[in-house]
Amino acid sequence: MLNKNSPLSGIYRSHSAQLTEVSGWQMAENYGNTDLEQKHLEEQCVLTDWSHIGKISLSGVNAAVDAEKMIQGSSKTKVLNTLMVKDAAALRLTENDFLCLTEAGMEETLLVKLKKPQSTLINQTGAMGCFALGGPRRDEVLERSTAVDLRRDRMSQGSVLQSTIHTVLCTIFRTEDLDILVHPRSFSESLFDALMDAGIGVGLVPAGLATVPVSFRREDA
Repeated sequence: MLNKNSPLSGIYRSHSAQLTEVSGWQMAENYGNTDLEQKHLEEQCVLTDWSHIGKISLSGVNAAVDAEKMIQGSSKTKVLNTLMVKDAAALRLTENDFLCLTEAGMEETLLVKLKKPQSTLINQTGAMGCFALGGPRRDEVLERSTAVDLRRDRMSQGSVLQSTIHTVLCTIFRTEDLDILVHPRSFSESLFDALMDAGIGVGLVPAGLATVPVSFRREDA
């Protein structure tokens, strides 16, 4: 049975987060001051828990066939690039490996499209955590968190990279406005704390879904 508790539930309590239910998940809507969170998103940086989003991994020689059935156009995506639609994204990690991200609850809709999967398919929704890092100073947080060069002239919008952030192996997915970090659920609390420590000097604060709602591309894209 899917565990629908956020891996940051303990962090929520210590930060007095106000919760909201999303597809059965109890997630942080805000941390007490939405106006402050919005100001930091616009001027500095914020870290938001997106651990409730759907996460489906596909692997094998026919992974592209299954990915195409789930999200049209996925099979044409180049390695280490992403196909983005408003409510889902297909990340091509290798020639034969995909990670499909969806809005919470939508993963079941995608899974029913694969009555007979031709690849190894795993619903990773409950096993993986996910953070969204936003704001104009988010690059500075990442510079303090990994030795990998993540400058935007090296890793552009739509790019995917698998690397370590504070020793935690993450799949890093870059959109126009956010850096999305998918990682093992068991490391979510330690990764959150490490990112917050790294961001102290650049105004990083935790923000809820009211400030950074789940979307994989801009509304007008």
